[in-house]
Amino acid sequence: MNHTGTNESESSDAGDRIVEQELRRLLESPLFVRSPVLSRLLQYLADHRLRGARSAPKAYEIATEALGRSHDFDPSLDSYPRVMVGRLRNLLDRYYADTPWVHRLRVPQGSYEIVVQHRAAPPPARSAENAAEASAAASVDPVATPSHEAAALPPARLRRGRRTVLLAVLVLAGLAALAGWWAWRGQQAVFQGNIDPMPLVEISAPEAGESAVSRALARALDGKLRDGIRRFEFVDLLSARSREDDRRDRADYRLDSSVVRTVEGPVDVTLVLNRVADQRAIWSTQVRVNDGDVPEFGQLEPAIAQIAGDYGVIVRDQLRRQPDDYASGYPCLAQFSRMRQNRTAEGARRVGDCLRASVERAPRDPVLLNALSWLRFGDWGPQRGTPQGKAIFAEARGLAERAYENGPNTPAGLFAITRAHFYAGDCAAGEAMGNAAVRLNPYDPDMAGFIGLFKLTCGIGDNGEALLRRSLALDASYAGVPAVTLAFVLSQRGEVDEARAILDGMPSPSNMEPQYLVVRSIVLARQGHLAEGRQLWQRLLTYTRQPAGTEPEKVLGQFMITPAVVRHAAAALRDSGVVPAAPRG
Repeated sequence: MNHTGTNESESSDAGDRIVEQELRRLLESPLFVRSPVLSRLLQYLADHRLRGARSAPKAYEIATEALGRSHDFDPSLDSYPRVMVGRLRNLLDRYYADTPWVHRLRVPQGSYEIVVQHRAAPPPARSAENAAEASAAASVDPVATPSHEAAALPPARLRRGRRTVLLAVLVLAGLAALAGWWAWRGQQAVFQGNIDPMPLVEISAPEAGESAVSRALARALDGKLRDGIRRFEFVDLLSARSREDDRRDRADYRLDSSVVRTVEGPVDVTLVLNRVADQRAIWSTQVRVNDGDVPEFGQLEPAIAQIAGDYGVIVRDQLRRQPDDYASGYPCLAQFSRMRQNRTAEGARRVGDCLRASVERAPRDPVLLNALSWLRFGDWGPQRGTPQGKAIFAEARGLAERAYENGPNTPAGLFAITRAHFYAGDCAAGEAMGNAAVRLNPYDPDMAGFIGLFKLTCGIGDNGEALLRRSLALDASYAGVPAVTLAFVLSQRGEVDEARAILDGMPSPSNMEPQYLVVRSIVLARQGHLAEGRQLWQRLLTYTRQPAGTEPEKVLGQFMITPAVVRHAAAALRDSGVVPAAPRG
């Protein structure tokens, strides 16, 4: 039988360490990732305890400082704080029901206070002679009075027995804690191996005024930033766990923020990303958040994506400082992101080599497996239909399946298997997995864009186009394939002016990619600039080393993977007059 209870006699420092560790695990779990409001509430209650408060927070404080209610909130008329704390209590119970634990966080009934509950590991079978010792060791309260049977033992034997039991309990507790942590991390971190880790980001407390409303806004902003950045897999958040790692004693980047209420009503949020090594600000932005978007701060989502995305500010900063670093782990992933912006044969070869070396060192890392699978699917496209192409496809799909098996609740694992399903023609499975991936990280422009493309290919038009637009709204600076795809969809509907505007806004190197040249040639031709469209097609023939008159299907097959996309693009090239119509018969 498991014995549980709240340990009131633990030291304050020990209890606070447990709160910090459990808070980190809870906030990164899928249950809380999908519940940003309850995540903010949990963060608030934990912070209240960690600040050394002697009493539980009041309903008014919770409503105005954690849940974004206005200063005129009346807890005697509105039960919102009590309802939300009840939901938090239920969510905590759901999390710990599926996670092995030695100590957990609980909000007792009738209270707004976070407490630590301990579980003593169930003792192994023992002889009748020391059964009393086992009973004493399993007690929740470490200062409980020993039983009469235990007290009757000789002092030396009692001390020896207690030491043995204590050692056993500590070992079992350690194993149980490891099991819980292992389940929480999806077994990823244990198998990371000797690879360079992701950059560590510290989010400092937002600067705000001293009023209750300002404090509530600061907490909501802090929760939004943490909720967004922790969903990305190319960065890691500084936490109590990372501070305890001797190799990661400080952050690589620090995100500072401030929130100011304007006279007009909206809120001005300033974000500044600093490189810690030289204390240099490398990126900043200011966003005016409308009243209707507080306390959700949805207007900050593009900024979050631009900081932590696969080719965001942090990745680009790493590449600028170490442009030739292909070491296993994060440096290789950064090179993979750059290669995707402008793929060359040599670049793909070098990235492929470092990804294979990384996977060899960390064979269960879903992020690395996802990247290598993506690369191999790209290699498969030009060789589709050949024996070698079939072998490459099998390898790419196998890597995707491994990514999903080792990270079924991670965006990387879900995105990998989504791609594999769509390329295999299984639209139903691809849509289901793609929806799950987007739910886990709705901030990722890259993932939203490609899943939107996959859905359009399968005829899921409305939702596919919505994801493409979401991708551009999050980050249009490196839009690539999603932007080109949306422009193509618009041109097919006759909305060529909007399509042209999207293409005109694409920066280098995206505007040199072959997909861009194809769609731009079609859009120009449909706007009446047929000669310019044909010139772009000629550039594409030169790029792919194909002679004039080559059928568009053969040209497009060099860089487009999905057969349906190739067919649609070839038909549009002919319909627009960029290439001659197919001969009849």
